[in-house]
Order: sequence, then C-alpha cells, then structure tokens
Amino acid sequence: MIFTKREIEEHYPLSERLRLEKAKSQNSVIYWINELVRNQVRGAEDVTSLIEVTKDLVMQVEDLYAEKENSVANPSGQSSNSIELDSIEEQISDLYAEKESLFEQTKTSSISEVIALIKGMEEQLNSMYSEYET
Repeated sequence: MIFTKREIEEHYPLSERLRLEKAKSQNSVIYWINELVRNQVRGAEDVTSLIEVTKDLVMQVEDLYAEKENSVANPSGQSSNSIELDSIEEQISDLYAEKESLFEQTKTSSISEVIALIKGMEEQLNSMYSEYET
C-alpha cells in the first residue's frame, strides 16, 4: 500500500511514520546494495565510500612503492633501512591481502572491474528508478 506524504502526516504518529519510512527504504535496491557493501567491505558504508576505500588503497600502495624505491635508491643507514623495508613489506603485504579480499568478495580481478561493477549498479538503479517513476 502506498501513501502520499500528506496522508502519512495526517493519519500516522511519528513512530509509525518512521517505521513506514524504514520499510519503504528497505524496498529500495540502493538500500540492499549499501547493506551488501556495509557487510562485505571493511571501512565502507555504501557504494560511494567503497570507491573511496578502493582509491585510498591504491594511493597507499603507490605511496609505499615510492617510499621503497626512495629507500633503496638512497641507502643512508643499513640497519634502519632493513627495519623500514621489513615494515614496508609487511604493509604492502597487508594491503595486497585487503585488496585480494575485496576482489574475492566482489568476484572481480582488478580495480577497474570494481569501478565498472559499481557503475553498472548505478546504471541499474537509475533505470529502475526511471521505470518506477513512469
């Protein structure tokens, strides 16, 4: 049953309206996609934050590679470099594990596929909304 906003405001108390709004939002594909992202990807709450998390991971890996190249090119202290390299290698390993987990959970094999998947979801949502509005 679909109510107009005016009917809801006139006939239902706030608690009932909140319950109806929640039920309405749960019928949305966006709600369920965001729930999937929230439950499957640590640090992401919705599709937009999933993109940000993915970009952040890529930037971290690129920064780590740059740091590693700089430390290998300019060896100043051998023992401190060894500790730094171990730390960097551990961080890179962790980032790759997190990246692989993201790919595994989204059944993709590259960042571009994750972005394409997200864009495809957005297109599906837009088409569903346009169908619903007509």
